[in-house]
Amino acid sequence: MPKFTHTHALWLLLPALLLSACANISKSERIDDLNNTLKNYKRDIRWGEFDAAWSFRRWEEGNREEPPEKLKDLRVTDYKVVNTHMGADNLSYTQTAHISYHLADSPSVRKIIDRQKWEYDEEAKRWWLASDMPQF
Repeated sequence: MPKFTHTHALWLLLPALLLSACANISKSERIDDLNNTLKNYKRDIRWGEFDAAWSFRRWEEGNREEPPEKLKDLRVTDYKVVNTHMGADNLSYTQTAHISYHLADSPSVRKIIDRQKWEYDEEAKRWWLASDMPQF
């Protein structure tokens, strides 16, 4: 009867270790994608690139909304993320942002609280904004 050795154990564990490593790489890539998505979304909101920001939202087929016309006169002065939470499955993420802005013809600064929910689409390999766009 052949003797079971540490080498045999290693060969039995190797596939599980490789699968685990692949899962961690995938998780790491997904989190990197989220960080890039959030950075780009923040940049687009902060600098008034609302057409680009609206493209982060997952719209129902054929129901994509355009940014409201009033946003052309809106200037965002600050965007601060104040709360974040990653879902246990690493496929959902929520964050709360405080956004300060003013209208071009008004010196009054206004503030909104933007509660965002992001979801990862494994098929498309990207993050989508699943909540409403900021209500300025």
